[in-house]
Amino acid sequence: MRDLGLLLLRIVAGMTLAAHGYPKLFGGPGKRPHPLLARTMGPNYPAAVERSGPGFAAGLQRMGVPYPEQAATLSAVTELGGGLALAAGFLTRPVAFAAAFNMGVATWKAHWKNGFYGQGGFEFPLLLGTATLAIGLTGPGTISLDALLFS
Repeated sequence: MRDLGLLLLRIVAGMTLAAHGYPKLFGGPGKRPHPLLARTMGPNYPAAVERSGPGFAAGLQRMGVPYPEQAATLSAVTELGGGLALAAGFLTRPVAFAAAFNMGVATWKAHWKNGFYGQGGFEFPLLLGTATLAIGLTGPGTISLDALLFS
């Protein structure tokens, strides 16, 4: 049961990270997600894709994040690529720790000022960061690419 629980946690946390990374990496004014992705993610997703991309880097710059373009790209790759790797259980520990760090920075720099709960609150990035940290500390379980490739 432990391995099934880890699989479920990895899939949900990983796909959630990937869903948030896609707009940051591929979004921007006039950009649209693939129709299948838009249908799967729901009616708010196309607007999130359109306002992200370069807008994410600009937001990081306003928050005083050093090297905002590079930080935006690194965050987007960590979320999209790391989320997919986490869901598959591939390179789980390093990916999980990178994602937890990313969510820690998001919690502190972007959401802390809004308090714990509500629009823009830090409850969501804190939960996602804690979930990825727990996966990193626990490992991927036996139902993972790591177990298949490295055991």
